Amino acid sequence: MKVESGKRYPCGCEPRSHKPAGGKRRSALSALATLLLGAALLAAAAAFPLPAAGDGRPLPPRDPWAADRPDDGGGKVDLGWSDSPSSEIAAYRVYRSMRSGGPYSLLSERSTDSSINYLGYVDTGLRDGVAYFYVLSAVDRRGRESAFTRELSAVPRAQLFQAAVSVRKSMVVSLAEQKLYCLENGRVVYVFAVSAGTGATPTPTGNFRILYHDYAHPVPKYPGCVCYYWMGFFEDYALHAWPTYNGVQGNYAGLGSPASHGCIRLHPDQAHIPYYWAPDGTPISIIPGRFQPPRQPVRGGHAAAAVEEPSGTWYFAEGYTGEGFDEYLVVLNPWDEAAVTHFDFMLPDGSVRPFTFTAGPHSRMTVHVDSLPGLESTDVSARITSTRPVVAERAMYFGYRECPGGHAELGRESPSKLHYLAEGYTSPFFDTWITVMNPEDTDAAVTVTFMKNDGGLVVLPVNVAAHSRGTLKVNDVPGLENQEFSCQVESSERCLVERVVYFNYPR
Repeated sequence: MKVESGKRYPCGCEPRSHKPAGGKRRSALSALATLLLGAALLAAAAAFPLPAAGDGRPLPPRDPWAADRPDDGGGKVDLGWSDSPSSEIAAYRVYRSMRSGGPYSLLSERSTDSSINYLGYVDTGLRDGVAYFYVLSAVDRRGRESAFTRELSAVPRAQLFQAAVSVRKSMVVSLAEQKLYCLENGRVVYVFAVSAGTGATPTPTGNFRILYHDYAHPVPKYPGCVCYYWMGFFEDYALHAWPTYNGVQGNYAGLGSPASHGCIRLHPDQAHIPYYWAPDGTPISIIPGRFQPPRQPVRGGHAAAAVEEPSGTWYFAEGYTGEGFDEYLVVLNPWDEAAVTHFDFMLPDGSVRPFTFTAGPHSRMTVHVDSLPGLESTDVSARITSTRPVVAERAMYFGYRECPGGHAELGRESPSKLHYLAEGYTSPFFDTWITVMNPEDTDAAVTVTFMKNDGGLVVLPVNVAAHSRGTLKVNDVPGLENQEFSCQVESSERCLVERVVYFNYPR
């Protein structure tokens, strides 16, 4: 048996000698054997990681902490930690005691295989002003549990004062519809599209309560992921805005279809509404089927001044017949004879839909615009001409996002090249629109000048085609976010201008 002097082999053994067919072949076989043996050792190490502690148990989680949850109504403690240095950790356990030194009772086990935040826990239902004591441990995939961390303590206290109210609030999530219903005293006040859990990571069903609010909630399992307007309702499940990743808003084009890891995702521009509307303790029911809500009421009020005399022509720049909107044009004929009224409805694409109706003597005539052929779900302006002078108003009732209500407005008797609007406001709670009707045969070059409180101007040129309706959402104009403003609208052709504001004013 021949061996190479001075050469050491893995595992403390030496290979048998083989007579090589040639130096190159032996060198190649030796290199291959070394590679295969190294790969085998790496695979064995991955399958059987070395224990991190001398007794074979894993090490506990690092950097544990516990603290009163800030800016809440009390009764909650936040806990957090960093990963154990040991490999193959399957879960972390949270224990609590009413006395320093224990004994400790198991509160929660946070699986590292779950999509939930396994590096944190919110303890709820606690008594304010009472000290609570916690320890944490790590459990590896062999079921071995680490020693406890050092003892942590925290005292929950209320920082927010919430006045008692008589309104009973509740929430229902329909997984079949992928919708969130918000109710007050059993009546629906808000409806939102949501994205609940997928089949692989379903949303739990049953009856829960909003346990806590967290404006910006990081998810350590996904570094850089933050969920805003977080409302925890069960373990680490929550309602929240569609996640952001490293400060960039995630693509929420799939809102309304299952997409989450079990939480309930909301539109990032709407999540603040239920967040501020629903206090801690609000009941939430998650049902697999469809929800049968009672009919949603239309609330609000409006006022309009009378006119001194009828007219043969009336113009209405505003009008909309989309989902949740009902538009009515109301005509008064005060004369002894019937009045034949001709309606020209002007659409955003420049097309005109004509209709003719007869208003009887001494009567009111009501036209439901939504029900007219070709006027379903569209922005629309209207011109009314009559064989006899009449009075015309427009009434609209709507469920605009979270702002159900209504408004009414008298028509204008003639167009003009110059218009002024003193009121205007944009914010997360106010949506302001400017609508422009061009009844002329020529396209109109329109200049909208917004005047802010500080004297600053924002000038926006807009083209409105002949016989068409133009619509501008002021909230989307750069420089007019969260602004009070007035505006001047100047046009190359005679036009009609209206301002529409939808709001959910927080009081």
